[in-house]
Amino acid sequence: MNSLLFNLKTIMIFCIIAAFLSCNGGSSGNDENVNDSIALSDDFESQTYYGIPSPEGLFSFIKDGNLKFSKEVLNPTNNIDNYMDMRSKELNFGVYSADLAYVASFNKYQESVDYLNTVRTLSDDIDISAVFDQNLIGRIDNIIDDKDSLLRVTSDSYINIVRYLESSNRKKTLALIVTGGWIETNYVVVNLLDSYKQDPKVIELLAGQKHVFVNLFASLEQLKSDEGIQRTINDLQTLKAFYEGLEVQKDEKATVAKTKGDKIVVGGSAKIIMTQEQFNTLKKEITKVRNGITNI
Repeated sequence: MNSLLFNLKTIMIFCIIAAFLSCNGGSSGNDENVNDSIALSDDFESQTYYGIPSPEGLFSFIKDGNLKFSKEVLNPTNNIDNYMDMRSKELNFGVYSADLAYVASFNKYQESVDYLNTVRTLSDDIDISAVFDQNLIGRIDNIIDDKDSLLRVTSDSYINIVRYLESSNRKKTLALIVTGGWIETNYVVVNLLDSYKQDPKVIELLAGQKHVFVNLFASLEQLKSDEGIQRTINDLQTLKAFYEGLEVQKDEKATVAKTKGDKIVVGGSAKIIMTQEQFNTLKKEITKVRNGITNI
């Protein structure tokens, strides 16, 4: 696998596993200061293991925590008719894939079927419909209102998409899908928080997205000769400035985060600080970028 595809795969692992599956990763280090700033491990030093991510764990921590399901944060499925050019279709394929994982993790049967069908429709438009073979389509059509069945089908769909794009060397498509999924995931999470103080662990995870964004942006820049990719890079400039502004502080007691199965093991020697003002800025900027993708 070449370096660009490896980087994009790494971004998906960070986005799905490191940032949103494990609620134990990162620590504010000082509960007395939690109202002033939230921190997360930085400067990774230990070995990291990567595997194909699954939507099954994408938003699982939300359901187990203080954040509730809200249809308001989803990109409506009827918006699909608004996406005419290939760039908007690929970005919103990522958006809808993230939304699919979100509704499936809450066992929302009808919404899951609706978003899975939307992903299937877009897959035809961006020429990756081969991943939806007859066996998978049959499973989709026969889904019952069962959480495990629902999550297994969405998981298999996502894994097949990633593998197909890797094997066919669709670098630009993969990059835009990953970007759309990352934007939507962060948009959903930040807009489920009513306030900075509601859930410090979620703030920690949002701060840790600094790492993911740096890798994502670097991967896009490798493809900047493409006009659609360059437009996306331009759209992300405000977020680039935001993450560059997050303070990194040395911390010899930074935690190590682990997940089960396909896992990521992270060690660190620093903390990323996100203040309440910065959280408010992130919420504003990620919403602006996301709406620029979905409200075409």
